[in-house]
Amino acid sequence: MEDRIPITIKVLPPFTSSLTSVEKTLYLRGNPTIMDLLTEASSQGILAVGKVVNGDEVRDGVVILVNGRTVFDIKSKLSRGDKVVIMPLAPGG
Repeated sequence: MEDRIPITIKVLPPFTSSLTSVEKTLYLRGNPTIMDLLTEASSQGILAVGKVVNGDEVRDGVVILVNGRTVFDIKSKLSRGDKVVIMPLAPGG
């Protein structure tokens, strides 16, 4: 039996299907990437992949954090226990 890797995803509006943020631990096989996580989250109705990525790039206005660090490459590998946050870019200064 293949080991599943627990990854926690937190998605903030407007990328969720609800008006509040959604946080859930998903279990992925093998050596998952951010795109694998987004695809699984989309299949569970947590988010719409098309709102977050366009092809193999993160859409403008979307921020992806892995363990608090910004990630731009959706092919980045994830590790057991990682926490991924999908949120809108917030202007400020």
